[in-house]
Amino acid sequence: MYYTGIDLHKRTSFITTIDQNGKVIFRRNFPNVEELILDYFRNLDGPTKIVIESMCSWYWLYDLLSANNFTTLISNPLKTKAIASAKIKNDKVDSHMLAQLLRADMIATVHVCAIKTRKLKELIRHRRRLVQDSARMKNRIHMLLMKNNINIPVSDLFGKRGMKLLKEVSLPGYHQQQFNSYLALLRYLTEQIEPLTEQIRDLAKKDPMARLLMSIPGIGFLTAMTIIAEIEDIGRFPSYRNLASYAGLVPSLDASADKCRTGRITKQGSPYLRAALVEAAQAIPRTKQSRLNIFFRKRIVRAGYRKAIVATAHKILQYVYYVLKNQVFYSEEYLARA
Repeated sequence: MYYTGIDLHKRTSFITTIDQNGKVIFRRNFPNVEELILDYFRNLDGPTKIVIESMCSWYWLYDLLSANNFTTLISNPLKTKAIASAKIKNDKVDSHMLAQLLRADMIATVHVCAIKTRKLKELIRHRRRLVQDSARMKNRIHMLLMKNNINIPVSDLFGKRGMKLLKEVSLPGYHQQQFNSYLALLRYLTEQIEPLTEQIRDLAKKDPMARLLMSIPGIGFLTAMTIIAEIEDIGRFPSYRNLASYAGLVPSLDASADKCRTGRITKQGSPYLRAALVEAAQAIPRTKQSRLNIFFRKRIVRAGYRKAIVATAHKILQYVYYVLKNQVFYSEEYLARA
């Protein structure tokens, strides 16, 4: 049995293969050409386990190796580097270290979702990025109006009436060009976002898990589909605390001797899941009387708005866990637990 670590980069992959005794058998920097990499692994005179450090571009290499029946793992970079620095005394987790950690069964892996779930993730994240770009354009338009002391008397500046009035705005030449560019970009982004939103809405209507999640106050179809994409299988989490840790919604812990201090939330895990839950929590003050609304109002008195929102997001995630675990709709009267 061989153990191979791959340090993946944009154009190249540094590959190191070791044997069962930890001796380096092969070490080379390959260009990211699929056939070259496959030929290397096919020509090994024995089976090999492969580990790739997680980065933004690991998809293609993982899919390539898995499709050709090679046992492939994706390592958690934060945990792997922590183990490597503690055990191997080197700051850089390169392909050799990955291979050595794999041989010692000390790789902290990450969950690799199915292709169907990955496509859903990409769809939702694509829409989210476009919405963020749209928000930037709106902020820039607001800034130009403020710089020129222009106030447009509408409740929704970017609604139908607001957009009509924005077309008639006249600014000094050096600002008008910027203003026209931002307005054009905003219209284009809106045209791109709307069909994506409808596509996700249609998926939510057909998904039984989404219907369960939308019974929870604060959760709409976008949040429901984000939760489904990020969690994929609720069975991966033994308890809601594990799910909260995955979302980064648990307090950090500093324990030494007989002292134990908790701090701010860790923010480690899925930032998309955490953002969706925080958005759901921000909708709770506007919902009708509910347990979550009561919970939020009690927390805001004790801890202030920001901490109350985070605590409410954590509470929503707890409901999400039991709704999905037990396959039941949310009920104000009683939420069955596993």
